[in-house]
Amino acid sequence: MSRLPFVFIFFLSLASCAAQQSDFNANFYEGLKKRQQGAQPEAVACFEKALNSANDYIAAAAAAELLSMRAAGTKLSPATMISVREKASLSQTGGSWALALDALDPMDKEKFLSLLLTGDSRLLDEAVLYALEKWRSGTDDDAPDSLSLTETALISGRALASRSRYSEALLFFRIALIDSPDLFFRYPDLLTDLGRTYQYTAGREGIELFLKWEKTLDTTIIPADSENLIRFRLLFFAARIARQRGEKDIELFERALPFALQVSPEQSDACIWYILDSALAQGPAATIRYLEQYIFQWHDSAYFSDVLDKLARDLILKRQWEDISNVCDILRNRPGAPLAKYAWIMSRALDEGLYSPWTGTATGRPLLRSAARDRRIAYDAGMGSLYYRFLSAAALGEPFLVLPAPQTVTETEPSPTVEFLLGFFKHNAAEFAPRYIKPLENELSAGELRSLAAALGAAGQYQESMRLVTLYSRRSDYQMNRHDWELLYPRPFKELVERYAEETGIEPALLYALIRTESAFDHTVVSRAGAVGLTQLMPATAREMAARIHRRGGPDYIPDSEDSTIELRDPALNIHIGATYLAYLNERMEDPLLALLAYNGGMNRVRRWHRAANVPPDIFLETIEYAETRNYGRSVMGAAAMYTELYYPGLEKPNKTM
Repeated sequence: MSRLPFVFIFFLSLASCAAQQSDFNANFYEGLKKRQQGAQPEAVACFEKALNSANDYIAAAAAAELLSMRAAGTKLSPATMISVREKASLSQTGGSWALALDALDPMDKEKFLSLLLTGDSRLLDEAVLYALEKWRSGTDDDAPDSLSLTETALISGRALASRSRYSEALLFFRIALIDSPDLFFRYPDLLTDLGRTYQYTAGREGIELFLKWEKTLDTTIIPADSENLIRFRLLFFAARIARQRGEKDIELFERALPFALQVSPEQSDACIWYILDSALAQGPAATIRYLEQYIFQWHDSAYFSDVLDKLARDLILKRQWEDISNVCDILRNRPGAPLAKYAWIMSRALDEGLYSPWTGTATGRPLLRSAARDRRIAYDAGMGSLYYRFLSAAALGEPFLVLPAPQTVTETEPSPTVEFLLGFFKHNAAEFAPRYIKPLENELSAGELRSLAAALGAAGQYQESMRLVTLYSRRSDYQMNRHDWELLYPRPFKELVERYAEETGIEPALLYALIRTESAFDHTVVSRAGAVGLTQLMPATAREMAARIHRRGGPDYIPDSEDSTIELRDPALNIHIGATYLAYLNERMEDPLLALLAYNGGMNRVRRWHRAANVPPDIFLETIEYAETRNYGRSVMGAAAMYTELYYPGLEKPNKTM
């Protein structure tokens, strides 16, 4: 008998190990499917095998699934539990189970309280709730490490506040306030829960308590590294409670701001946002004054776009073009500020003769405003707002989309994180992927996120795919290429969209933009108002348009029974009726933008608003009372421009409504 060479046997064993590891990995994804199907024993067997994966992310995720099943009543063997405890803490995919196990085995009161009383109470997860149940069932009331009445009250108060049951939460928090108020400083996240509770219940009591605590904080024993955080939360929530009650709040937010700057950029921006939003009630002059004062303390300029949107609406309605000009100049001095809107409005005001180009500057010297110059400013603001980029590019005759030169991409081995996440798509378990991607996405490079976005799009999960593209596109110095834009503006249902666009005389780019904005290509979605499917049709409107289609010789979509509803989740039917409705509005409104606004806000209302505003459609959009309708018009028109540029460059561009 001949003997195999040693080298051959060595490589054969390597191949065998690789195949075995692939099986271990596959078992995790199979276990998810088995658990969803209710086949609990088979799911446990799959997850137990996956614990042996060499990929820490897969092993930790399998451990978390087994712990979740155990919490739901599934029995696990002692040997499995030993392995589960070992694997649960290997990566973030183990969730908070590792912390829960650490607090429970052996029972450690300090770790347990930290688990329950820190973090966002609105995110109390399965592991934390399981730990609470096991603690309650595993300690004797007389044991030295059992929970005190105050500690129990705080945990109950947090749980109730997390479910917006604020009146009940306040009863429990008051127990702690009487017995051990120091716990709110020891666990500062409790101040957030208490602040939210007071905001929706006994507001005056909350303001007085928080300001009293802030005043006496110098004499209170608190952790040195928590002082800024505690002062910020006391003042910030006192201000929010005052705002809720209609009382003066700006001064309190201003007092909170220096401490917010020490806590985080996000909290600092939140303070400034509240200052500006509250100033809107005092009128444009006050808002502009605060804007000029605080604009250089912004971190994320996009955070303030809604406040600036409200301010622009107020200024246009009052025909305060000089103030719009001033805001435009203030924003120009802040790199990254959302400037395009104001620059475009100024250019149109000059075009329409609504504003004289001669204005005074701070030094009293005359400055000639130019519509062309302001359009150039809007254009140079870039792709942050596709709507204003589209308008300014069309007006200037400049290219809307400028793509970087193609680059050679070097293929690299996927990291363990990406291997774990792409495994959902490799093993036909894509529906489970989003809840595992989100906790890990900040670990990933733009290229890795792009590969996941592509996989999500190929699996039909367009909303998640577009969310990831938006996430990595905002990273500093990242430049979007054509592949990124195509992921962000995909073309599912291509044959249906193009067929019904041609049949109804609607540009396919516009129909795609409407569907993307309305439903993110989810044909099953139903809105809170009852709108259904890809083009978000209300049943009554759908029935009216279906009758119109049938009268013109098209298919009969209306069921025989009057009690039956049209099956609006059917993509073909929905797109046909939605395109017909948009064409119907286009005929009556005589402007694509007004037709889109009517699609969202109702034809009669939009006509009434437009007559009252008495300005061109693009300026009229800025005056609409409802932010949802304003944003809708911008979103669809901007997306239509992108679809035209990417896929239909030879067809007519969306009307620039000038």
